[in-house]
Amino acid sequence: MTDPAIAPGTPQLPVSNAHTVDFRYAPRSAWTCIGRPDDAYKTLVRNDGALLYEYGERQGNPFGRVLEFRIRTDQEPLEITQFSDDPGNSIVVTVVRYPQAALTLQSFGHQHDGERRTDVVLWRIEAAEGVDEFMAALCITARASGRCFAPYRQYKPEGMLFEIVADTVISLAPLGEVPAPAPDSPDQLSLMPGTLGFVSSPQPLYATWAFDQSAASGLMHDPVLLSAGQSIEGAILVPQNHEQKDGLDFAWAQDALAQERHYWSEFPLQPLALEVPDPDIMAMLKACARNILQAREIKDGLPEFQVGPTIYRGLWVVDGHFLLEAVRYLGHADAAVHGIEALLRRVRPDGSIMQFPHHDKETGISVATLVRQTELSGDWNTLRERWPIVRSAIAYIRMRREEARNLPPSDPAYGLLPPSFADGGLSDMRPEYTTALWTLVGLKEAVRAARILGFTEDAAGFDADFQSLLADFRSHAARDMQALPDSTPYLPMCIPGSGDHHTIAGYTRPVQPWNHINPGTATWAFCQAIYPGEVFTPADPLVRNLLALYDQIDDEEGIPAETGWLPFRALWNYHAGFAAQAFLYAGNAPKAVDYLYAFANHAAPTRVWREEQSLKETGNGQYVGDMPHNWASAEFIRLVRHLLVFERGDTLELLPGLPSEWLVPGRRLYVEKTPTRFGPVTLEVTWDALGNGEARVERETTWLTQPRETRLFLPAGFVPEGTDNRVSGFLLLPQEPATIVRFQKSPV
Repeated sequence: MTDPAIAPGTPQLPVSNAHTVDFRYAPRSAWTCIGRPDDAYKTLVRNDGALLYEYGERQGNPFGRVLEFRIRTDQEPLEITQFSDDPGNSIVVTVVRYPQAALTLQSFGHQHDGERRTDVVLWRIEAAEGVDEFMAALCITARASGRCFAPYRQYKPEGMLFEIVADTVISLAPLGEVPAPAPDSPDQLSLMPGTLGFVSSPQPLYATWAFDQSAASGLMHDPVLLSAGQSIEGAILVPQNHEQKDGLDFAWAQDALAQERHYWSEFPLQPLALEVPDPDIMAMLKACARNILQAREIKDGLPEFQVGPTIYRGLWVVDGHFLLEAVRYLGHADAAVHGIEALLRRVRPDGSIMQFPHHDKETGISVATLVRQTELSGDWNTLRERWPIVRSAIAYIRMRREEARNLPPSDPAYGLLPPSFADGGLSDMRPEYTTALWTLVGLKEAVRAARILGFTEDAAGFDADFQSLLADFRSHAARDMQALPDSTPYLPMCIPGSGDHHTIAGYTRPVQPWNHINPGTATWAFCQAIYPGEVFTPADPLVRNLLALYDQIDDEEGIPAETGWLPFRALWNYHAGFAAQAFLYAGNAPKAVDYLYAFANHAAPTRVWREEQSLKETGNGQYVGDMPHNWASAEFIRLVRHLLVFERGDTLELLPGLPSEWLVPGRRLYVEKTPTRFGPVTLEVTWDALGNGEARVERETTWLTQPRETRLFLPAGFVPEGTDNRVSGFLLLPQEPATIVRFQKSPV
């Protein structure tokens, strides 16, 4: 086994393509958003092209309305592929290939005529090569909770099949009601029951059985005979907030596609450039920016960065910390400011800052968020004005600490913090360590901010709180350390005493493997206390032990497994980002790079992640959480940026994790004015075919907080031109606004 704090670890991936993005571990079930930034409708496209609507907590299907598309055939698809029209736009392309023909669906949300929103599916059926004739027809299975789809005009009085003339409307009627025959006069359509469901153009649709004979509405058009290479196409148009019928046709849909492409091509996803020479990583970055903005939503006048479009459609305090940091890195500074305003709506009368009750760590996280956003913006005056909020938050933490001291000495949480909700794989109210870890981060950041603002008394008091909690944490940790089978020690996040069930404290029956707490369960907060929290030094045994644990559980798919809500043969995809940055902090950059690519390969081809999923080879089909899950998007952005520009205490590190694959002659690496606690930093690195390189560094030396050192890590095998002031693998740069370093391949 390797020492992960020193030597690089290598996941079980083929050496030749370990650093290739090919989505090899993509979830078998995927959802992708198709709306614009701040879209209120959050329409999702499933990986088979179905449209998903009306998410809610229901038994069975969580979506209240689903439109499924397929070809009329008794053969199953040979292959389904899905991809983005462009990583930077919301247009999703799904290709369903059958033996006789292929169905292509282009799905996207379109905003038009002011605030009107319509979902568009442009479809095309093309006969396969070698086919003499195929009776082609698009079939739609429309599922709506408590409702059915039916046309306005009845084809037969008994109501078995209902015809829709070209470009007419399908009504969404109450279950059991079939709309009466429409009057001849179009202006009387408003008399019909139900609301506008969708429009088909140019093919008429008629009602039939659902293709799978289920309790759903079936719709199709008259078949058309196709031979090899021939095709038929049309559009399905689904209004979201209007009942406009006039003008919604196939030509309108084609124009809408062009408009959406133009909209996204002009939209500033990344106002601040973050460029690397790997086009696959660049595509991921562009999609991550798109994902984050698509999930955002205006609430009470403020944009809130939400984790996802379904179960996590809201502001999560811990996720929000990292989302706002990623938003800053992208260059959306104003949006980040609004994000803080949204966070401060969660300030409670007792001084806590929490979205959810019993989630005590959110107060420490919120303090850390206030400080981080302040140092990235440089707006210390605003934090000074808000300092009473920080003082009240620390007072709340002190109150909770006192409550822990008043617990019976036999209580496992005695002297630390009262039982709380751990999250990230560990549920119920129980003694646990994640709250203490994030509270330590919040206290540490409050101390640093108090010193910068000149609040010396607060700084001393907060530091005493930090040191006291850290001492109690270490005391409890020493008591609760356990060991892996090879005797490697590790600290469980669930303090022993509440049982082994990951969601039910005090569970007394035998615990099944899929409910059993693992050594890696809920270690997410431990990672974050390591980095960005820097509560522990890289050499701390607690850090080395956690990374040793990860080194043992990352072999199957290249990232740590069994760390979250699915404790059996599954993984939490973006936990890779947490762990990678802990490895980077501990000096193991190659491991961080390995995790970056493995992380990317757990996304769907539309470059979105589910929160958790089964290991691919198990076939267990477990899924948990939202999709797209945008804490994942934020972690990917943060990890790429930190491989290139990394803040370590009072030191600025440049290129600490540069992958060798990014040394591409003729292509630059460019980070534009990326916000840091030391002010905006610009870094541009270029190479030529002869192995000569140049690094240009620019930063603001008038920023309030300045680095003690600025370190430039040269790529392996390169040496600087001229005087060699290289120290332990890096160059110490002068503290100047602009520096150019030229380097070349080592002759040795």
